[in-house]
Amino acid sequence: MTQQPSDEDSCRERRALLLKLNTAAWNGQTDLFKVSSSLDSSLKKNTAFIKRLRTSINADSKSALLKEVSTLSLEKYLSEIISAAAEGLSKCRLANDIWAAVELISALHQRFNKAFTPTLMLYLLRGFGGPNLPHLASLTTEQRDKEENSRITRQRGLLRLLTEFWLCGIARTSEDARLVADETAESKPQFRKSSHPHARHELTGEPIPLEVLRELLGTDTKEYLYLPLASAFVKSFGTEILGVSKKKSERQQLNEDGAIINTGQNAAAVVHIEGIEGVMSEKLREQFCSVFKSYFFSLSVFLVKQHRSIKEQEKRNDAAYMRSGKILEDRKAEFEKIMKLEERMIANTQILADALDENMPILLDDDVKDQVGSGASFTFSRGGSTVNGENGNVGIWEDEDQKKFYEDLVDLRLRVPQEFFEVGKKKESDKVESKPSSSELIDEDFETDDILLDDTAFVENDEKDESLAIPNQSIGAQVDLVTLRLQEMATREVVDQIAIDFCFLNSRASQNRLLRALQAVPKTRQDLIPFYARLIATLNRNIPDIGNTMVEYLQKEFRSLLRSKTISGSGIPGRGVIEARARNIRYIGELVKFNVVPTHVSFNCIKLLLDRFGRSEIETLSNLLESCGRFLLRNEETQASMEQILQVLWKKKTSQNMDARERVMLENAFYFVNPPNRPAIAQKERSVIEQYIRKLIYVDLNNESYPHVLTQLRKLHWEDLETKRAIDKAFAKIWKVKYGNIHLMAVMAGSLVKYHQDFIVQLVDSILESIRVGLELNMFKYNQQRIAQARFLGEMYNYRLVDSKTIFDTLYTMVGYGHENGRPQPGIYIPLDVPDDYFRIRLVCSILETCGSYFDQGAVRKKLNLFLTVFQYYAFTKRTPLPMEVEFDVHDLLQSLRPEMKVCKNLDEAAEQVTKAMAEAYKDVELNVGQSREGEEERELVNDGDEEEEEAEEEEDEELATAAEQKVESASDSASNSASESTSESDSGSDEDDGEEKEEEEEAEEDHGRSKEPVVDEEFDREFSKMLAESLESRKFEKLATFDVPLPMMKQQKYSIVNMTGRRQSEDENHELVAHTGPKPSMQFRVLTKRGKRQQVHTVAVPDDSAIAVSTRMKQKVEQEERQRIKRYVLNYERNSQ
Repeated sequence: MTQQPSDEDSCRERRALLLKLNTAAWNGQTDLFKVSSSLDSSLKKNTAFIKRLRTSINADSKSALLKEVSTLSLEKYLSEIISAAAEGLSKCRLANDIWAAVELISALHQRFNKAFTPTLMLYLLRGFGGPNLPHLASLTTEQRDKEENSRITRQRGLLRLLTEFWLCGIARTSEDARLVADETAESKPQFRKSSHPHARHELTGEPIPLEVLRELLGTDTKEYLYLPLASAFVKSFGTEILGVSKKKSERQQLNEDGAIINTGQNAAAVVHIEGIEGVMSEKLREQFCSVFKSYFFSLSVFLVKQHRSIKEQEKRNDAAYMRSGKILEDRKAEFEKIMKLEERMIANTQILADALDENMPILLDDDVKDQVGSGASFTFSRGGSTVNGENGNVGIWEDEDQKKFYEDLVDLRLRVPQEFFEVGKKKESDKVESKPSSSELIDEDFETDDILLDDTAFVENDEKDESLAIPNQSIGAQVDLVTLRLQEMATREVVDQIAIDFCFLNSRASQNRLLRALQAVPKTRQDLIPFYARLIATLNRNIPDIGNTMVEYLQKEFRSLLRSKTISGSGIPGRGVIEARARNIRYIGELVKFNVVPTHVSFNCIKLLLDRFGRSEIETLSNLLESCGRFLLRNEETQASMEQILQVLWKKKTSQNMDARERVMLENAFYFVNPPNRPAIAQKERSVIEQYIRKLIYVDLNNESYPHVLTQLRKLHWEDLETKRAIDKAFAKIWKVKYGNIHLMAVMAGSLVKYHQDFIVQLVDSILESIRVGLELNMFKYNQQRIAQARFLGEMYNYRLVDSKTIFDTLYTMVGYGHENGRPQPGIYIPLDVPDDYFRIRLVCSILETCGSYFDQGAVRKKLNLFLTVFQYYAFTKRTPLPMEVEFDVHDLLQSLRPEMKVCKNLDEAAEQVTKAMAEAYKDVELNVGQSREGEEERELVNDGDEEEEEAEEEEDEELATAAEQKVESASDSASNSASESTSESDSGSDEDDGEEKEEEEEAEEDHGRSKEPVVDEEFDREFSKMLAESLESRKFEKLATFDVPLPMMKQQKYSIVNMTGRRQSEDENHELVAHTGPKPSMQFRVLTKRGKRQQVHTVAVPDDSAIAVSTRMKQKVEQEERQRIKRYVLNYERNSQ
């Protein structure tokens, strides 16, 4: 025999093989099952075989049983074998055991055929008999349910076995069993005739599974006990018998093409199934489907009725819970049992619906309710969505912080040892009287003569001064300190810490002191009520006496205040009572949200207020609804009751005559609890790559993950336009990034510039354009974006993406844009920069706070000094005095960048500083221009002189004299700045100083500017550092040479203004110079020499017509003209300002 099939195809093949063999056995063929030539007829082995057959028909014992069938002589014990096999088959549940039973019964059938199989079928059919009603009546409910479940489970296994026997050819029809029953003198098989129309069918000629299903399902029309049996049959044989796979494929074809199209592939699959099974046909399949569909339609009607009755029972339970605050245990257990039964029925019905290609019955959660009021209709929110499901679900709470406040309570058992919680608990013997029910408390009549309106008016009798006394004075002082800290509660952490501290001081007296403090809420501090309620809820989880006592106190206080009357006798409660009611009802509402006060208590309070519905009751009801109404409406357990209350409230509002104040209070409370529906915000559709980029930059980016984010950005397909556009948007919209991550965006941009320079150019242009657009629009709603853009621009300078010129151009644009000629003037109204708008000052401070610390040397330092002077002047053109925060920002900026700079006190002082700074700036500019022109002329003359000297130089002494003279000129040029200071105070610079300034500016720009070839620069830096280190190492022990330069000798040579090189003149010029006689005028220069460690200063007379003398005189002349020009400019500027 073969092994058990492992998949569907092998299962069909094995069934086809067994069907062929078993059909041949029915036809009388006897050599199908090979037996041993010598059969063992010993009583011991045959008895053991019968016993194993009765107890262990499973996959493990299949081989042994089949071997014994082929080696034992079983003819004498055939009746015992049949009864044992029937008993063993009734215990088969698993698929492996069922297939082992099929193999074993097939072997017995092929050996004994008609002598064995019909009798076995008779025994199996008896297993489908109905229950013994007298026996069931004598059992308890639990025993009866257990007996029914056991019978259904046994019959489910027998039905699967019978179906497998039929598919494999072992079982045919019930006629075989009837013949055996007639022969054994049994009147009829154990089927009872049913009055159901589907049971009036002749059993002759129908397969055994169809007869059994028709009998069982046709009579199960009240309780539907055989629903699990039907669903198990569909799951096991839906493909072979009902054609489930065929129907699903046709339905899928319908969904795709819009019509049912039986393709050749589907038809071939059906033929394949029929060819393997042999016993199935379309007619039989339709008969099976007809039985199941009739059962499904009657089941659907029953399921709808049952669901409606369950919902009605749920409403009755909710009403009982509102009345008494509890549900009887037996009623609650019965309801839970019905709910579980319905869930199982719905699951099994879904299986039948899928197999039969039918729709599930519609089970409504709530019936259509009659609207209360004159034509009023409402939609109530369920956890942030309407009943008809238009909006999304946001839960009971408004946001995550509120949810944490009311739900995330600290677990004190993890912080405090267990023994501290056992100290303050009441003993059971101390509880003399049991607590009355909530309904009794509500209906109890309280008589209050005079109501005290202070906070200690409702302290119970057992909380007298004696119960507040603590023997240990140190502990009592600590408890008093804890109670004093109650008014300092402002966060969840403080509340949790106070709860932990109190647990270490827990005692009955400490609890009384704490309760007295919690009951005495300050009249002017109703904001403390939520924190008081959180403290009570935290302690109530481990010290329930605190929560119970507080709830009793609040209930008694509410009833007392509700019945209190004013002393004036006007019939309207005074403001003191109304304020006390507001504190009490808000306290109750907050404890309801912490689930300390039961919800039925809040509904009782609402009911009492609706019954009275006076002026003071309306205000109290509004406070309660605003406190916990939305929680009750969004909670699934209380939503139905809260909807009814809101409808009654709206009906009362429309039917009664109320003043405007009362009407407004009710409408505010109503719409606060049930806000009107708003259309859902349409979500912008983004591509997957854009969503991924946004996640990387807006969610994942931080100080630790930015290398990973940068790597992922570099891996993207930059040539794709969509990807490139998404990256551009993410970097350009810098305000969407966390403010603390803006510098990381600049870091990534600085890294990407090596690979995508065009992207960085576009990014810089976009940021600069956005800054300028912000200056043009000047709208308040874009201020946050503008601050982020300014910060990003500063960070881009820090990481060498822009140069200092861009920064200073942007700064000057910020202070001058929109003003006439770019010069801000005080008292002039500019629409783009009104006098009381100080936001541009914040933009400037944001940029300079980011990158201003790098402008500390060279020309950029002078530029920043000039701008800070202009910036102070701009600040004083605004309406003064400046706001305090703006003034602090400006002072902090100046203090951090230029602590030595003078801070101006008023507009006049700022204007004077601007004038001086601009004069110095223009002076340096003009001087640099003149020196650059003079340097070009000198270089041309020097080149001409060099050519003449090379042609005319002949003698060695003249060469030495010329070299000495060149040394004198070189030393004179290096000391030109000192000499000019001695001759004129207005000489402020020289060619050498200008060269140093240019070098410093170039170095500063090189430090902060963006390199064109960063890879080459890095390699150069590495090689230069290596070479410098080797040079220092080689010259570490080299002896330094002393500076010993002799004083240069002066050669008397003629100079002219045309030729200032000191070289020989032509012959014609020499004749002209010789004609002049007399002493030549000279200019004194000081030359510094050093011999050893001693320095000496020598005075050298340079001829007046030498190159250095002529250059010095030209500089003095240019400076004099520049001073006159700046003087005229300043006078004109002051005249325009006035």
